[in-house]
Amino acid sequence: MKKINLRGNERILVVRTDRIGDVILSLPTLELIKKNYPNCHLAMLVSPYTQSLLENNPYVDEVIVDDKKSRFGGISGLYRLAKFLRKKGFDVSILLHPSWRLACLLYLAEIRYRVGTAYRLYSFFFNSRVFQHRKTIEKHEIEYNLDMLLPLGISAEKTLPKVYLLPDEEEKGRALLKEFGIGLDDLVVVIHPGSGDSSLNFPARKFGGLADMLVEKERAIVVLTGKREESDLANTVAKNMKTNPINLVGKLELRGLASVLRRADLMISNSTGPMHLATSLGTPVVAIFCPIKVAGPGRWGPYGGNHQVILPPVPLCRKCDTERCRYYNCMDRIDTQEVYLKAKSILSSRKGFE
Repeated sequence: MKKINLRGNERILVVRTDRIGDVILSLPTLELIKKNYPNCHLAMLVSPYTQSLLENNPYVDEVIVDDKKSRFGGISGLYRLAKFLRKKGFDVSILLHPSWRLACLLYLAEIRYRVGTAYRLYSFFFNSRVFQHRKTIEKHEIEYNLDMLLPLGISAEKTLPKVYLLPDEEEKGRALLKEFGIGLDDLVVVIHPGSGDSSLNFPARKFGGLADMLVEKERAIVVLTGKREESDLANTVAKNMKTNPINLVGKLELRGLASVLRRADLMISNSTGPMHLATSLGTPVVAIFCPIKVAGPGRWGPYGGNHQVILPPVPLCRKCDTERCRYYNCMDRIDTQEVYLKAKSILSSRKGFE
């Protein structure tokens, strides 16, 4: 690993252009860079879908959007983006989301110091390489990201991801729920039944039974969230409930979802980006994971705080083989009562219930 000697006023670019959870788990790198080099100019390259996560972040000076579906799409778009970055005059780049395209981009942008992983075919594009195999899952994704700062002389220290809402954004979340009759003293549980197809899901019908338990036993108000494409899934949850949830599926932009999560007392979800959004706002989570090792909580679980994780009672596996697996669908083996008790333990500590 090549060490980089910085003056402290460099222009630094952090690159992470994948999904919501990935970007949120990269936010601690921004905080540590800025705390170690307060006079640097710190920018982050992200996708259009996640750029709002960086709003009001005190550690980032500039957000650059990599829109591959229009201006920066294809080979010509790659050169266009490289030219754009070259004009920005970045001294250092840190690639947290490795890909051929992004590695080549930073090389074409003529950034002097290019930090990346050492174990890829395209690692020759980097001139400061960090030796890590993330697939071995020896640590959390946040910790892998922080290790990428070692060439800058920054030692990894436990840092929680944070998404920053303005006071009026928090008020919008409270006001939206107030429209449904939810007061400040009401117990609010957000259930996010989808996962963006990133993992196996806890069955929708079981989410429905779980929601009824929370309403009947904890007097909670249940709010369903998700993308518009997950409307059928949310409707299945609602149909399996004896009580009526507040259905906000497909009705919230990313920061609107954040404002609702900030008001919530608990979120229950599969492994998904909004789960990490909740933790970044200080809202506790009950996270339901599938047994695929590379997608497991060791690397992707909720980080820090008063969170709970549930896995089905089956051995860990390398991938999901629906035709040959003797345990499929293993997520159906998770006991709804177990999820409820995990939720109850958090709600009790939040509200001081017996």
